[in-house]
Amino acid sequence: MRYGIAALTMAALATSACARTATVESTGDVAPQPTATPSTSASLPVGTSMQVRLNNELGTESSKVGDTFTATVINDVRAGDGSIAVASGSTVRGTVTAVDDSDDATDAAVIKLSFNELTSNGRNYPFEARIEATDLKQQGDTRQETIEKAGIGAAAGAVLGAVLGDADLKNILVGAAVGAAAGTAISLGAGDVEGTLPVGTVLTIQATQAVSLR
Repeated sequence: MRYGIAALTMAALATSACARTATVESTGDVAPQPTATPSTSASLPVGTSMQVRLNNELGTESSKVGDTFTATVINDVRAGDGSIAVASGSTVRGTVTAVDDSDDATDAAVIKLSFNELTSNGRNYPFEARIEATDLKQQGDTRQETIEKAGIGAAAGAVLGAVLGDADLKNILVGAAVGAAAGTAISLGAGDVEGTLPVGTVLTIQATQAVSLR
């Protein structure tokens, strides 16, 4: 009888141990998800957003492919622990990769920009980012009025400062080189709208490459 009780006790303990083991979560590596907040002051992950102010005028008349430009970081980019990952006043550098001016009222002027370097705390780092938004506002006609005048083909590129995706570029009249070039395309308006991103234009950009800030 004692043997039977002992056997049952051992079986219960074994079952309990198995149950506990089954609830242990995997400790394997899990791919990190893109985040808008750096995890530490020494790391700038993919997905980190920041606002920068242009230090140069960029436009269809003032710029050509290969021109370089700089922009200044407006606000501190803070890590999850509250420390500063990228301080305000830091500099990002980029290149004009494509330009297409507007020939008539139905044609959209477009410029394409890419980023290649970040200077923070006196050190330079390789840096890639896409533009998410600009603070430019349409001058003159409203978007709907421009669409009605220009027709649906130019609608996507009609608004000054609009960030264009690949689908937009296929729907507006721009050179093939604009779509093929690296970087982010920005509409500089259609028709008689001046194709310019003035000095001081604010861009919201998002890192597309992780940066180790060491």
